[in-house]
Amino acid sequence: MVDIHFGDKRPRIGVDKQGRPLDTYERAYDLLAHIKYEIDNQIFDPAKYIKSEQKEFYISTQLERYSDFKINSLAPSYQTDFKRYIRMAKDFFNTKDVREVRKADIVKYQQHLGESFNLSNKTIKNIMDVFKAFLNYLRNDLELTIPVLKFPYIEIEVKPIKWYAQDDQIKLYDAVPEAFRDVIGFLILHGCRPSEARALKCKDTNVECRQMTISATFSGTVYREKRKGKKSKPVTIPIHPEFYDFVANRVKNNHPEAFLFVNPYTGRPFGKNSLDRMWARVRRKAGIGKEVRLYDFTRHSFASNHLNQGTSIYKVSKLMGHSSVKMTEKYGHADMESLRVEVPKLSLKRHQSVIRRISGDK
Repeated sequence: MVDIHFGDKRPRIGVDKQGRPLDTYERAYDLLAHIKYEIDNQIFDPAKYIKSEQKEFYISTQLERYSDFKINSLAPSYQTDFKRYIRMAKDFFNTKDVREVRKADIVKYQQHLGESFNLSNKTIKNIMDVFKAFLNYLRNDLELTIPVLKFPYIEIEVKPIKWYAQDDQIKLYDAVPEAFRDVIGFLILHGCRPSEARALKCKDTNVECRQMTISATFSGTVYREKRKGKKSKPVTIPIHPEFYDFVANRVKNNHPEAFLFVNPYTGRPFGKNSLDRMWARVRRKAGIGKEVRLYDFTRHSFASNHLNQGTSIYKVSKLMGHSSVKMTEKYGHADMESLRVEVPKLSLKRHQSVIRRISGDK
């Protein structure tokens, strides 16, 4: 036990800042030397050494509270990953005082994630982003004195977007089972996310104006009256002419709260698993690798094909409900097909024939 007179207080300290008991003279003398350094530099705070108050600032304690505060605002489909990320941070930092976190600790945490788990750079970045948001929460919401730390840059491999030209889409669409053709055709022609199409209700359509508003989504099996993404707002898009009759009939013959697309086998909205299983069958039958998702076949191809047809990137961005054109720029690769048409306009062969004519050679 270390007995200290500090101002009008007399704290008795039985553990060091890591919560370890002062069970040896060496540990006690080390602690005294550290306290003297803090007193000399006017940064000594007795509360940091009192066990009951130390626990209040353990990173594991604060992470638990942050998780309770945050979890209900997250998409249900993300909550499992979020809890896992919180658990990883708790295991690593444990009883470290959150007020003592420095950049070196952040670097060690990132290295720990890379060395201890088989994680992609993208997953490591997601985990680090959660911890960064946690520190911001303590600093901004709880007003704890925590330094602003610079997190290491994590490079993420940008994989080429997979997509299908219209002719290939039509061939694959012909292989879609009858029960799924309406919802899959809608996805191909409207480009919204599958989770958004599943959540569309009759009340979301305006048949007279030939438009619909996408304002909800399914997160797993949970219907949420919010689109995916923090900054996502409801987006209104035109109904494709080829789908107008289908939409008009659904609206005319159903309650406004009825879902626009219903699985005929269950009488309920299409589930993510049922769509994925259907796509897996179509994909295997066509000899397509499992890395190609339904999302690629529909939403990615929608953007790519529109850009190939000359639709402006601004309009494509609006149709897809992106919050900015920057999000749509990743589909710039789609111009490749249209560029193939332009490239032959320049030709060395034509150039040589011109030279021969000018020079009189045959």
